[in-house]
Amino acid sequence: MGHVYVDVVFYNPIDYTEFVLGKRRFDDVRKVSSRSLVDTDAVFPALLEDIVKELGLPIYGETEAETATGRERVRLVAAVTQIEDGSAISYIIVRSRGTTPLIGVVALEQMGFRVDPLTGRLVKELPLMF
Repeated sequence: MGHVYVDVVFYNPIDYTEFVLGKRRFDDVRKVSSRSLVDTDAVFPALLEDIVKELGLPIYGETEAETATGRERVRLVAAVTQIEDGSAISYIIVRSRGTTPLIGVVALEQMGFRVDPLTGRLVKELPLMF
């Protein structure tokens, strides 16, 4: 199947909530567009620390996690992730600079996407998952 990449927009969740409540203009919501690797072996999305800083995301905590490089301590932030017309709010793992942003299965399932193994593309056919 090869690698699957998607265009993703990450939003600061507080700014986004204020927009939804009518307290902020959409143009004033901090956001970053990124070409991200879909990783069906990953649970949570992962963002580079410079993008985390650009979005102004506070670190909610650290925890030990199993990553592609082995067991390590990771920092967690929260953000809104948008792919096409779907969006999800979830924890996001902070990755070091020079790595690729990832989309894990939590965000994909929250938005109703799955990866079609024959085409290597996202397919929106799952019901919204809670």
